[in-house]
Amino acid sequence: MATSATNPALRLSSRTSHFVLPKQWASMRKAEALEKETGKRVIHFEKGDFQGEEFRPAPHIMEACAKAVTDGHVRYVPGPGLPELRDAIAEEATKRGRPTKREEVLVTMGAKHALTQSLLTIVDQGDEVIFPNPGYPPDEFWITYAGGSVVYAPLVEPDFGFDLDSLESLITPRTKMLIINSPQRPNGMTVGQLDEIAEICIRHNVTVLTDEIFSHMVYDGSEHKTIAAVPGMADRSILVDTFSKTYVMTGFRIGWCVSGKEQITAMDIFQQNSVTNVPAFVQLAALAAITGPQDHVIERTKRLQAKRDKVVSALNAMDGIECPSPDGSFYVFPDIRGTGMTAQQFTDYLVEQYQVGVVAGSAFGDRGEGHVRLTYACPDDVLDEGLDRIAKAVANL
Repeated sequence: MATSATNPALRLSSRTSHFVLPKQWASMRKAEALEKETGKRVIHFEKGDFQGEEFRPAPHIMEACAKAVTDGHVRYVPGPGLPELRDAIAEEATKRGRPTKREEVLVTMGAKHALTQSLLTIVDQGDEVIFPNPGYPPDEFWITYAGGSVVYAPLVEPDFGFDLDSLESLITPRTKMLIINSPQRPNGMTVGQLDEIAEICIRHNVTVLTDEIFSHMVYDGSEHKTIAAVPGMADRSILVDTFSKTYVMTGFRIGWCVSGKEQITAMDIFQQNSVTNVPAFVQLAALAAITGPQDHVIERTKRLQAKRDKVVSALNAMDGIECPSPDGSFYVFPDIRGTGMTAQQFTDYLVEQYQVGVVAGSAFGDRGEGHVRLTYACPDDVLDEGLDRIAKAVANL
């Protein structure tokens, strides 16, 4: 006689106990749900991506990608990346002051995968990782998954810089790594005092994971520098960057990292046993981007600077809002405490009552409380309408 049995429930690993959907995307999920349910048009300032036809990859990048597919570059390729692309990335890192060879370069599935691989190959059970507060939540996610502990380094307003004495006081014998990103997420400020931070890390044998995805999105009056170029830091750092922001290639999912040969070899093994390799046609598009004309990058940065200036001016004209001008990125991180609302209250108010999506600064850590993050890489008419809605929302509080 046939019998029926109920399959036991899947038992998840204890390592997933901290799993939640990305905090920084909570506003986007809510905005998109509201749009679908009500049919009302939401102005999306919460998305960390480019919007509109004015932000597209340069034609030579698109043509290189299409040609690569047509020419049959659709098979497996070496795990660490095409040699010619690794050489081009090595040249880019060398220009930043960190002399680099091909063997020190890994091509990855976006910067996020480079960050993930870096953390999972460095962080061990019980290790401590110093993390900027506010900072980028996915890093916390993978530190915890690896069995490490997140130690928060408060960034000091208005420039969101590290307090060096406070930073050094956080270091213990269990400290394995310090994470910095410059220009920073979510506030767009560049990190200063790199020589002093490097000296602290060398003295305490701390590795630095330096996230530089906005390296080519820095505006007049500011300069991007990498801690990997400080003497003594080349093999003590992991430099992560991406084609996503510099070349408007967010959907291509290709990034890179540079570190000592031993670390890159370990990460290559991780990569070959996970995603295998970045698709060849995507790598060839990236090669065209990094070796081809750079006028598109320069023009786009000027355009974004103008948008930044417009947004900063408009927000500072609103009662209860103070908005410092970021050094780079495509974010602003205004202080909204003068409105009397918390970051989440203000975020909910904007999307529910005025259909403007922003991200609560508290998604990036408790030092982000009292702020919201806006992305301004969108068409001017959308920018103007969104700023007008925010002005009305603030006036009606």
